[in-house]
Amino acid sequence: MGLTGGAGASSVGHEAAATPKDPPPAVASPSNAARASARVLAYWTPARMAAAKPADVALKAPQAKNAKAVNAGNTATGSPGVAGGYAPAGVASSQVSSSRVNTNPQSSSVVPADGGYPGPNDTFLYSQSAKYPATTVGKLFFTEPGGNFVCSATATYGGGTKDMVWTAGHCVGPQGGRSYYTNWLFCPQYNNGESSAGCWAWRLAQQTGGWYFNGYWSADYAYLYMQPTGDKKAKHVVGVTGGVGFAWNWGRDQFWQDFGYPSGSPYSGGKLVMTSAEHRYDVTNPGGDLGPADNSIGSAQTPGFSGGPWLLSFGPSNSSDPIGHGNWINSNNSYYFTSGGPGGGNEYGQEIQGPYYDTNACNFWKTGSGWTGTC
Repeated sequence: MGLTGGAGASSVGHEAAATPKDPPPAVASPSNAARASARVLAYWTPARMAAAKPADVALKAPQAKNAKAVNAGNTATGSPGVAGGYAPAGVASSQVSSSRVNTNPQSSSVVPADGGYPGPNDTFLYSQSAKYPATTVGKLFFTEPGGNFVCSATATYGGGTKDMVWTAGHCVGPQGGRSYYTNWLFCPQYNNGESSAGCWAWRLAQQTGGWYFNGYWSADYAYLYMQPTGDKKAKHVVGVTGGVGFAWNWGRDQFWQDFGYPSGSPYSGGKLVMTSAEHRYDVTNPGGDLGPADNSIGSAQTPGFSGGPWLLSFGPSNSSDPIGHGNWINSNNSYYFTSGGPGGGNEYGQEIQGPYYDTNACNFWKTGSGWTGTC
């Protein structure tokens, strides 16, 4: 497999057939953990981190022209499920009053557009980044052939490894490019150039088959394994930050808390930002995408948010909630339109699209997380 982004990665596994659910080969850091971690940490100086550009997620015509606001119908490929999650002892939990879960697993009864464009939302600097589950969210730095870039990502846990970080596929490799970027560094609880938790270098990266082979936006998610120790704490990243769980096959009409580190005006990329928003409509995927239609929410976040999690049922445990406050990833920040999108105008800084997590998404997460249940 041809790698992009310079040295520091090697392919593992074998190429599979180009279908959305076939996993492509992963890439792994070729040297021992201490040497690989030291090399990545040395590369990411404060100056390089500050100069890293937000990953571009803008879709323009004709891609925008082909995207329509529709009712995706019954896209659930099985029963709704949730799995995983881990909150370290001694880490306080965040609280919000607006979480809710629609337990209808099917999408066929959802109105195609829950409302007009743009969708209402509350987007603001989030002050509780030292509380779980916000502790799991961080900035993800990486190197492409065109330079150094930055996305957002979150630590996740399914019962196996405590090194797993979840992000967008376009933060791990180019769309349909059958290649990988390199040099990833994950810094949770990032705050204006500092991270109280520290930073972790990568040791393995894995894209979906739908993104790697076909460039499907419905498969724009990926995961990384970080090295077992960070630069400040000799612990696995999930052991320090906690790890959110995973939710799949849920009804479309949900309310999410969406996290990211937007870098475009009015944001600087130095602070964690949260959007509280409800599903607005479904978006047919550009480019002959065979996967389920994407979710769309109103948001004022800007580039740099890519890969940040949409958390379902956000907050501390609550016995009055029929499924509890589990803090499960249920989508991720993927792209926006700059002209002619489903909203009919420039959606930059007004809406964000994210993939719908079906059984295929669960199986991909399961493989990486070590969860032993059935999707």
